[in-house]
Amino acid sequence: MKINFVGKKIDSSLKTLIKDAVKLTLQDLKQENKNLELNIDFVDENEMQELNNRTRAINSVTDVLSFPNFELKPFENIECGGEAVLLGDMAICMSRAEEQAKEYGNSREKEIVKLVVHSVLHLMGFDHIKDGDFKIMNKEEEKIASEFWANHEIC
Repeated sequence: MKINFVGKKIDSSLKTLIKDAVKLTLQDLKQENKNLELNIDFVDENEMQELNNRTRAINSVTDVLSFPNFELKPFENIECGGEAVLLGDMAICMSRAEEQAKEYGNSREKEIVKLVVHSVLHLMGFDHIKDGDFKIMNKEEEKIASEFWANHEIC
């Protein structure tokens, strides 16, 4: 798994947590392809609002946006014969993540890991528009986050 960090600079410890969260999410989904690539962009509120408005016609700031490179169904594996494949892109608004961390009583790291897991699930075909889909996605998200923090020092 190759992760390209673009946009605002983040510290190496946060990069490591993010890489571990992506890896665990894909392992949990039994994703066999190890040659996946992912772009993660850290944007400010203005950039996020513009991106959200341009891509979803919602003129407001959000915490994370996911842009899959292709359509999948939940739990579907990516078959590509071992070739490198760009899974997609995610944009994270760091200031929104920090606000939510305070609001929910989490650390910045916990909130960002939560957003990363959520976004990777979207890239892998999960959604939460319908109630039934929400329950499936939320269950996976909570399971992965719980497993992640059981294996990492809680921040």
